[in-house]
Amino acid sequence: MHDEVLHLRDFDLCHQCVEGSNVAISELRERSSGAATAYLIKAGAEPAEGKDLVESLWADLLAPPVDGLPRMVHYNGRCAFQTWFNTVALNKLITKKRKQTCWKKLFPVRLDGGMDAEAKLPPGTMTDPDSEEADRVLLIQIMREAVDHAFRTCDPEDFVLLQLSHLDGLLGKELAVLFDCDPSGITRRLKKAQAHISAETLWKIRQVDPWLDLRWEDFVELCRTATPASFGLD
Repeated sequence: MHDEVLHLRDFDLCHQCVEGSNVAISELRERSSGAATAYLIKAGAEPAEGKDLVESLWADLLAPPVDGLPRMVHYNGRCAFQTWFNTVALNKLITKKRKQTCWKKLFPVRLDGGMDAEAKLPPGTMTDPDSEEADRVLLIQIMREAVDHAFRTCDPEDFVLLQLSHLDGLLGKELAVLFDCDPSGITRRLKKAQAHISAETLWKIRQVDPWLDLRWEDFVELCRTATPASFGLD
């Protein structure tokens, strides 16, 4: 597997963490927690919320479940650990925000005795962070739906143009012949189509989760790292 590992130092550190090395855990935690918290705050989390979530995520990544291995074993070293950690943390934040919104709709006021409705429910309900495996791939679902929306609203000819350019690798002069225009016109159409895709993708994300604030660069980075394997489902 090492021939596929691009970030060998991070991969080895994670391996040591899984084996229980306190030195490795301290090093990786100190290096990654602050940056992950800042990432979540930038994405829409409250400062205290981001910090608490990152702290709880460490326990989630290192504690072995009853029937398996710690989730940290799913880090494969193909991207920086920080990028992977940010991705998993963002998915956890989205899950948390979704559940908060759901409970506010179901129970807009506190119940008798000052106890929240959520606190009165038994274990295993939707408030349990791992009650539904779908929570672990919520981020992927959001991204897929956003991209699908963006391409469905794209002009059909521009959609074909994007495919020929990015998937088939046709050059501007070749596309100019196909579309009966000059290469500069192809360049303008490509830029316009790309701008449409990015704008519509981010618009769809904000429509689904208004609090979530992602830049296009963030979304592209997530596309490189957010896979079922990222969340322990490979």
